[in-house]
Amino acid sequence: MIKNRTLASSVFINQYFISANAGLSAFSLALGSFLSSLAFTAAAFFFGLCALGKPFGALLLMYRGAGIGVSVALVYSCMGKNALLPLLVTILPKAVAFSISAILTVREVFRSSHIIFMYCIKGDTFTENTHSFRLYCIKFIVLILLSLIISAADGGLNYLCVNIIRQ
Repeated sequence: MIKNRTLASSVFINQYFISANAGLSAFSLALGSFLSSLAFTAAAFFFGLCALGKPFGALLLMYRGAGIGVSVALVYSCMGKNALLPLLVTILPKAVAFSISAILTVREVFRSSHIIFMYCIKGDTFTENTHSFRLYCIKFIVLILLSLIISAADGGLNYLCVNIIRQ
């Protein structure tokens, strides 16, 4: 993918871990990052509502990791040794924060999918999960808000770094 930079710089592949255009505003950077995270979280939400959603949750986690890896490799291929500082300042904090968010999201997918699967197979119902769908929705709302905060911080950080590098 790295040899074909147009493919690697696609936002579907790199998931806005790198900004394609240095002239973007902080709002545009944060919006792109948030929309990518929102799509990830929405897909995870729907996979958690399926009895066979666990493998798809794992695939989502691998997709997030691949996006981080492709982004880092693309920056290294473009900048060489000079990429270390920009990676540490712009991509690493976002990658760590979104990785933690992705792990929490997929954990909820696994839990919900397991409960639905056990109900389909054995007819098991858990008394502590009587309001589980409401709790599931609340957890995903919190994860979306967390993504919004991470995206806003990332947009501001990237905007500051781009403006400092230009001067």
